[in-house]
Amino acid sequence: MSSQRGNVAKKGAPKHSNTFGFKNNLHDTSKQLKTVNSMKIGGVCSRCKEIIEWKIKYKKYKPLTIPKKCVKCGEKRVKFAYHICCDLCSQNVNVCRKCGEATKVVGKALLPGHEEDEDEEDDEDDESVIQRLEPSVELLPETVKVKSKKKLI
Repeated sequence: MSSQRGNVAKKGAPKHSNTFGFKNNLHDTSKQLKTVNSMKIGGVCSRCKEIIEWKIKYKKYKPLTIPKKCVKCGEKRVKFAYHICCDLCSQNVNVCRKCGEATKVVGKALLPGHEEDEDEEDDEDDESVIQRLEPSVELLPETVKVKSKKKLI
């Protein structure tokens, strides 16, 4: 099509049209693709959820190999790709994990096979969690201990 003024009228139908839609698992049957397809997207606003679903649908989603740093607390707790906040910070401040805006958050993000673990942790009370974690706190480096004590106070 020319960029001449007045020469903008389309003539006829497109030359080619797709006969079927894109399938992201047509030729690739890897374990990584299966986990990405079965992943539940949550903890994000509706707009960010649509963006991540589009990336998964058209095979553009690239999962994280190692946890990423959280923007709010600075610790390596972000386990999902394209997220900037960890689970704890986003729940405390009630923000979207991807864009960081205070909008209505949709659902809870879960990796496949981790649904039971999350439910069991919610049933425990705070005292039993503290008693269970005390021996492991002694093994942490001194700098992490000091940071955690400051946050508790």
